[in-house]
Amino acid sequence: MLKRIFILSLCCFIALAFSTVSFSQEEPAETEETMEDAAVIPDTESPESEELTKEEVIATDAEKAASHFDGLNHYVNSKVMFELSVKDNLLADKVMYKINGDEEMVYESPFRLTEEGKHNISYYGVDRVGNREDMKYFKVVVDNTAPEVSVTASQPVVKSGEKYYASQAFSFSVDAKDNAAGVKQVEYSLDGNTYNEYVAPFAFNSTGDLSLKVKAKDNVLNTTEKYSLKVLDDNGNLQELEGDSVAIYVDNTAPVVEIKADKEFIDKDGKKVASVDYTYEVTANDTESGVADLLVRLDGKGNFVKYTAPIQFSKNGEHLIEAKSVDKVGNTSDVTLLSVYVDVIPPETTIKTVD
Repeated sequence: MLKRIFILSLCCFIALAFSTVSFSQEEPAETEETMEDAAVIPDTESPESEELTKEEVIATDAEKAASHFDGLNHYVNSKVMFELSVKDNLLADKVMYKINGDEEMVYESPFRLTEEGKHNISYYGVDRVGNREDMKYFKVVVDNTAPEVSVTASQPVVKSGEKYYASQAFSFSVDAKDNAAGVKQVEYSLDGNTYNEYVAPFAFNSTGDLSLKVKAKDNVLNTTEKYSLKVLDDNGNLQELEGDSVAIYVDNTAPVVEIKADKEFIDKDGKKVASVDYTYEVTANDTESGVADLLVRLDGKGNFVKYTAPIQFSKNGEHLIEAKSVDKVGNTSDVTLLSVYVDVIPPETTIKTVD
């Protein structure tokens, strides 16, 4: 009877040993399959993104565990948990492990690595009769840093007053860099709400106020909406803006140009007739980004040059003033014309006697 009880107790003890968590000694610890299936476990579930706002999706990504293997390195964020398991043909006992060569510990429950950078987890299993397997190693890189993002315009965005201006002729490219897990996705928005995946430089296809936002995510779900953008300030100096949104006014309206004489013209058969005393002032007005250049050409000769002072003509005959203006984002006005006949020849008088 006692013998039967002893045998039954021994069977229960063996069954209990096999019911503990298992540690495979058949596969190497450094293969990708082992790392994915046995060592790294997420601690959150993915919510359905269609039920979340944009801000909630970003916040949720920040709470997700994620890992990525690029063929060379295994990357994780600090939300990932590491689980060690053990099994034995008869009497599995425990797993011993240490991190980065520190003090050896008995494994009790899943753990995280929070410090960024490279880590080395070494571990081995021991059974109840003292058999010990060879040491195994698991190398991993913890990445908690989101990509660094910069936006570059084909020509600098212009600050005028309190606004930033561009035109539909501008194209914008996005550069996202990540020094660890690598960039997974880049998106941009022109209205602050609707996002498009960035695949090539884009332009603004509407006018008025737009809100440029950019969102970048790496392969372990570190996400940022911060980016940098170079702009020209009011003094024409290049400066770098940093933030998560830039309000840009899309200006597609060219300046309005006028040419005015300082006196009334005399009309002669449809011609504007003036004397050498007349002066002609050229002005340009732009209510959005502002005037950058005002250019003139006289009598159709040569190239347009910068207008600097009122114009006068001293030679007799037909004269032509052509003027155009360019605003700060490159919109160019049509050419405004003024044709005038300058009369410098005095009248000739005669005298005769009348009988």
